[in-house]
Amino acid sequence: MGLRELTETLLRKQCVRFPGFAVAWEQYVLSELYIKGGSGGTPKSTNKDFYDGDIPFLGISDITNSNGFIDDTEKHISDKGLKNSAAWIVPKGSISLAMYASVGKLAILNTDVSTSQAFYNMVFDDVDIRDFVYQRLCKANELGEWNILISTGTQANLNAGKVKNFEITLPTEKDEIEKIARFFKSVDSLIALHQRKLSHPIQKYRKRRNALCLNLEHRPFHKRKPLNERNNHAC
Repeated sequence: MGLRELTETLLRKQCVRFPGFAVAWEQYVLSELYIKGGSGGTPKSTNKDFYDGDIPFLGISDITNSNGFIDDTEKHISDKGLKNSAAWIVPKGSISLAMYASVGKLAILNTDVSTSQAFYNMVFDDVDIRDFVYQRLCKANELGEWNILISTGTQANLNAGKVKNFEITLPTEKDEIEKIARFFKSVDSLIALHQRKLSHPIQKYRKRRNALCLNLEHRPFHKRKPLNERNNHAC
């Protein structure tokens, strides 16, 4: 499907739910949806033995300049640097979200990395929930939802507690999570494919994409239940 056709599909779907799903969504806080989370740490910059190793070290410039995915980083640290700091290996497939500088900017890791304390890192055991959360957090960033949570001072920033307690409504049925996550993943792939050639239409399209995401998010929701008790079949 081309960009124009997909845009029209979004417009037609903007006020409806994907067919076959009617169960109310459930509300969670972000920390309930991943299996491990935490910020990183920075080795002492004065110790040369801590740097120029083989471990990618995610910085703000990496995520600011990314297209939503991290394949490598500008800086690297050594095993010594890792062991002598609060940094840890964030595995491939995780989400890293900037809490300082480019607040709210996020990316999916295509490789194992370490990060500074400027990032909150989330490890998932379900790729569809990961992709759904990624889309929801992209929307939060694009629509400025983090602004009311930012602490002001010398530098505006988020903290780990505010990230962990960010509220997300999630479909009750696993099939619906999968359908939504994969739909927006294909949308973003198409945007990336045409970004250079169609910068102006792309911006208009992103707004429509966000509008659809907003409508999907604002469904009736009820008391949550453990993720492992979800019904895996559509109604």
